[in-house]
Amino acid sequence: MKLRVLAMLLVFMMTLSLVAGCGNSEQVAETSSNAAASESSSASSETQAPEEIANISVMILSLGPQGEGAVEVEKKLNEITEKEINTHVTLKYVEPGQYTQQINLAIAGDEDLDAIMVTPIPPAGFSALTASNSLVPLNDLLATYGQDVLGIVGDYIKGTTINGNIYALPNYRDLSSGAYIVMRKDLLEQANLLDKAEAMTTWTEYEDIMKQISEQFKINGTGPNDAEGSIINIANVWLDDDKFADSESFDSLGDNYKIIATDESGKVINYYKSDKYKVMIDRVRKWNQEGLIYKDSATNKELVDTLLKNDVYFSATINGELGVEVNHGSASGKELIAKKVVGITTGTSNVTKFGWAIPVCSKEQEAAAKFLNLMFKSPEVNNLLAWGIEGKDYVVENGFAKFPEGVTRETVAYHTADFLYGNQFLTTPWEGSPENIREIAKKEMAEGGISKYLGFSCDTTKVENELTAVNSVINEYKAGLHTGMLGQGEYDKFIAKLDAAGIEKIVAEYQTQLDAWLATQK
Repeated sequence: MKLRVLAMLLVFMMTLSLVAGCGNSEQVAETSSNAAASESSSASSETQAPEEIANISVMILSLGPQGEGAVEVEKKLNEITEKEINTHVTLKYVEPGQYTQQINLAIAGDEDLDAIMVTPIPPAGFSALTASNSLVPLNDLLATYGQDVLGIVGDYIKGTTINGNIYALPNYRDLSSGAYIVMRKDLLEQANLLDKAEAMTTWTEYEDIMKQISEQFKINGTGPNDAEGSIINIANVWLDDDKFADSESFDSLGDNYKIIATDESGKVINYYKSDKYKVMIDRVRKWNQEGLIYKDSATNKELVDTLLKNDVYFSATINGELGVEVNHGSASGKELIAKKVVGITTGTSNVTKFGWAIPVCSKEQEAAAKFLNLMFKSPEVNNLLAWGIEGKDYVVENGFAKFPEGVTRETVAYHTADFLYGNQFLTTPWEGSPENIREIAKKEMAEGGISKYLGFSCDTTKVENELTAVNSVINEYKAGLHTGMLGQGEYDKFIAKLDAAGIEKIVAEYQTQLDAWLATQK
C-alpha cells in the first residue's frame, strides 16, 4: 500500500514538472529523495529491536521465613520490575550470621551484586561500608533515576551523605524510635501480672516481674536483643537510672561500634569508660547472678524473634518503633506487650540503621538505581517484599494485613518486616497495630526532633588501625560484660586493653572533626 501511494505521488510530481518546464527538475528530485528517505525511516523504526532487559542481583538480610515462598515473591516482583523499569531482579536472602561475610566476599570477588541492604550489624553498617570504600556515590545516578526517592526521604538523606556524596538511601520508616521492653502477654495474664507490667516505671519493678515469671513458668526472664550478647545495651541510649523517666538518649555520630557517645554541649564521650555504662552492666551482672538471664546469651547467634518463638525467654529490651510489639509478635508467633523506656532523638545512627546502597562491584548501576527508586515509591513492591503474596501469605482486612485463615507464622511461606524495604509508610500495617499507625508515626517523628549532629560523619581514615585494634578488644569482652558473665575484674582489664589499643585517639579524632563540622553550621 505504501509503495502504491509513493508511486502515485511520484507520478503526480513528474506531471507537475512537465507542466512547469525543465527548470523545476531539481525540486522534483529533492522531493522524491525526501519521500524515499521518509519511507526508509518509517520502515526502520517499525523493525527496531526493543531495549535489552537489565539483570540485577539484590542482597537482603533475612528476618523471617522465606524458603520456597521467596521464589514466588521474586517471580511476582519481576512481573512488576520488567514492565516498569525493564529490569529482572534476583533476590538473595542471607541469614544475619552470614550477611557481612557474603557482602565482603561478593565485593572482594567482584561478583554480580547490584544492591545491598545497609543493616545495624556493625561490619555491614553504613559507617563500615563507607570506610572500606565498598559503596558507589549515588549523586549522579539519583539525579537521573532517583528523583522520586530523593523527594520521599527529604532531609534524612543528610545522614547518608559524606563530603557531599550520597552513599546510601535511608529507609523512609518510623524514625521515632526508642528503647522498649517487650514481654509475652500470655505469661503475664496467667500470672496475673499484666496490669503491673503495663504500669511499671522502673527497672526494679521489671526485675520483680521477671523473677515471678521465671519461677512460675521455668523460663528465662530475659536474654540478648541481638546476635552479640546485648541485654540492655542499646545504641544511642543510657539506661542507667532506675526510673525509666530519667533515661536519656544520645547521638553516637554514626559509630556502629558503640565507641562514641555525645552530650548536648558537643562533647564526645568514650562510651565504655562512662559511669552510665558501668551502671548498666552492673545491673545485668546482678540479673545474671540471680539466674534471670538465658545462660547461653554470650554465645547466642539468634535474634529476638527466634528466641521468643522458641520459648527461650519471657522478655527482651530492644530498640524499636511504634507498634514494636506487633512487628515482633508477628515475627515470633507470640502475643506481646511493649513498655517504652525512653525515646531516641533521630540522629545519624538511627537514620542509617536500615537502608539501601549500590556496592562497588555492581555491573548494572543504572538499573539498580531504578529499582531502588521504584522500591521507595511503590506500595505494591513494599507489600510484596514485606508480607509476600496477597491471598496466600497475607490478606487485607479493615486496612490491616493478617495471615489468611488456616495460615500461621509457622506455616506461612513468606513473611518478613515492614521497615526493611524502602518505604514503610506505603506498607499495609499488620493487624494489632494502633489505628492510624502511619499518621501517628509521622506525627511522633515531627515532634521527636532531629539531632543537631545529623549530617555529621567522621572520616576514620586516620584511626583505621586503632579502630581495628579496639574492635578486636570489644569483641573479646563485650558479650561477657553485656550478659553479666564477667565482673569488675574483667571490666578493668577491658578498659586497660581499650586504652592500649588506642580508643582515646579515636575519641579525640571524632571530637576534632565534630568541632570543625559544628563551626561550619553556625
